[in-house]
Amino acid sequence: MFSNQKLKELIIPLFLEQLLVAFVGIADVFVIGFVGEAAVSGVSLVNSFNTIFLYLFTALASGGAVVISQYIGRKELDNAGKSASQLLMVSATLSVLTGALLLLCNESLMRLMFGKVEPDVMNACVTYLRISAYSYPALALYQAGAALYRSFGKTSTTMYISIVSNIINVVGNLIGVFVMKAGVAGVAYPSLLARSFSAIAITVLCFSKKNPVTYDLRSIFTLNRNLLSKILKIAVPNGVESGVFQLVKVALSSVVALFGTYQIAANGVAQSIWSMASLVCVAMGPVFITVIGQCMGAGDIAAAEFYFKKLMKITLVFAFVWNGFIFAF
Repeated sequence: MFSNQKLKELIIPLFLEQLLVAFVGIADVFVIGFVGEAAVSGVSLVNSFNTIFLYLFTALASGGAVVISQYIGRKELDNAGKSASQLLMVSATLSVLTGALLLLCNESLMRLMFGKVEPDVMNACVTYLRISAYSYPALALYQAGAALYRSFGKTSTTMYISIVSNIINVVGNLIGVFVMKAGVAGVAYPSLLARSFSAIAITVLCFSKKNPVTYDLRSIFTLNRNLLSKILKIAVPNGVESGVFQLVKVALSSVVALFGTYQIAANGVAQSIWSMASLVCVAMGPVFITVIGQCMGAGDIAAAEFYFKKLMKITLVFAFVWNGFIFAF
């Protein structure tokens, strides 16, 4: 079902996309570093908190991708499109509710988690979280659309969107910090703009009739309990697992926040570089979902086992080589 060439076409764009995202993350920290340690500290603390919701949206999209891939494997493209539409609906609803909740209690939440930090750091946290909350719907819509594109193997599309999005982000950061002197807001608003572009671009493309599977406008506004149940049965356990892991990281950030502004800033810089180490695993996850999902959808369990072992070997070798490079660097 998947030749070596087809696997390369799946893996390489996903890896390059994640590599670009990681590089931009380091660039963000570099730019905000010119504002001061308090700004770096505030942004890093909020980013650790934002990651919880990013992983929840990703878990939801992964649940959708599994269901979509299985329908594609069965050649039931109509059901695949309906599943993608249900994923879009639930992603939009969850993200809007989450963003609204954070906008209502952002300052009290930051003081609850990081109350011991200096006032400048707390102000940076509140400002960055408030602007970040506006981007939650965009994050969720992009993850939903990217899940659909990855399910039918067009990973190069999400890579190109990511390139443009990250250029918007970097250029916006430079303008916001060095030209407009906007401080933390100078890096927060470009991220909002870049995420909004990604969400709009992928959503428009997901309606294109050139794709084997597309969004169905009627299904987006109609609750299909059967399809939604299939998605949530995979997404909820996945989200809980990811959410607990990220909550532990936030708890550790709360401990680091007790040590002072310089230590928080140092931790934030190190985290941005550390994220480079996980690129292979992050990139390979959607590949497993697409390949094994389509095999299982087609009822070919032997092929699913074969590709699972093959992809696991690729992941281990690739991760070993990549992390050896990161360690040496």
